[in-house]
Amino acid sequence: MLKRIIKAVLPSKLYHLVLRSYSSFRVRQKIKQAFLYDYRRYLKASGSFGGNTSIQLIGNIIREYHSVEKGLTLPQTRLGFGKRAVLILINDLIKHVKNYGGQDEQVRHGIQVVLEYEYFHEYHGFKIDQEVEGAIRDLKQYVNDLQHSVQLGLTKAEYFKYKDASFDLFSHSRASVRTFDDTDISVEKILRACSMARNAPSACNRQSWKAYVFSDKEKINKILRIQGGNRGFGHLTNKLIVIAAEIGVFVGAHERNQAYIDGGIYAMNLLYSLHYQEIGACILNCSNGIEKDRTLRDLCKIQDSEVFIAMIVCGNLPESFKVPISKRYSEEHFIVFKD
Repeated sequence: MLKRIIKAVLPSKLYHLVLRSYSSFRVRQKIKQAFLYDYRRYLKASGSFGGNTSIQLIGNIIREYHSVEKGLTLPQTRLGFGKRAVLILINDLIKHVKNYGGQDEQVRHGIQVVLEYEYFHEYHGFKIDQEVEGAIRDLKQYVNDLQHSVQLGLTKAEYFKYKDASFDLFSHSRASVRTFDDTDISVEKILRACSMARNAPSACNRQSWKAYVFSDKEKINKILRIQGGNRGFGHLTNKLIVIAAEIGVFVGAHERNQAYIDGGIYAMNLLYSLHYQEIGACILNCSNGIEKDRTLRDLCKIQDSEVFIAMIVCGNLPESFKVPISKRYSEEHFIVFKD
C-alpha cells in the first residue's frame, strides 16, 4: 500500500532511485545481521577463551599433538624441540582425563605422541628438559595402558604406489609431506595438476578459485615467513601455490561464506591432483589476522575482491622420509543417521 502511494506521488526517476536506495539499505542490514549471527555463535562455541568443554579441549589437544608430530617428522628434527608445545599438550591431556575421561580416540593418541616424544629422545641419548620430564611423569600417573606412537616412515615408491589404483586406495595414500629434495618441479606438471583440479564442484558453477603459483625462491621464502606455519621445512619448497577465491561472484548475506567453501573444495581437489602428478605437497592454513592479511595481500598481489583460502608448498620427494600419523577418528564419530 505504502509503495503504491509513494509511486503515485513521486516522479518515476525519483521513485526508482528511492527504491534502489532502500533495497541497497536492506541488503546491507541483512549482511550486517548475518555477520553478527556468526559472531555470536563463534564467540560462544569456539575455544577462543581456553578449553573448558570436552570439545574445546580436544580441539586444543589435536592442534598441540600435531605440532609435536610435525617436529618428529621433520627432515632434521632438533633434539629438545617443542618444550612449550609439549607442556601445554600434557596440561590439556591431564585436564581432559580428570574432567571428561581418557577414552576419546584423540586424547589417547595425544598421550601416545607424548610417549613417543619421550622415547625419541631416549633413543637418541638426549636428556629432555627437566620440566618436561616431570610433566611426562605426572601424565603417566593417569595412564598405564598405552604404548608410544610411531610416525610413518615411507619411501618415495611406497608413497606413490597407489597413484593409479582405485579411489579408496589412492585417497588414503595421500598425506602432507614436509621433506623435499632440491630438484625442480616443471611448470608443466603444476599446470597439469591445476587443470585436473578444475572439475571441483562450486555453487552454481561460479568457480571462484584462483591458484597463484610462485617459483622464485626469495619470494616464496618471504611469503612463507609471513604465513608462519612452516618452520623446519618451508625453506625446502620448490613451488608455492597460493589459493584465493573471488567474492565478487557471490551475492547477499546467505552467500557470505561460499567463497571459502568452494575454495576449500578446490584446494582438496588440487591436493589429489598434485598427488596424482607425483608431486609432494603440504597444505598450510591462511587463517590470517588483519595485519597478516594486509601484508600477504601486498606480497602476493591478490585482488582486493579475493580472499585467501590456503597455501600449498610443493616439492619433489627424496627416496625416504617421514609423515605424521595425523590420527583420524573412526567413521562412527562423523556419521549420524537421522530419520
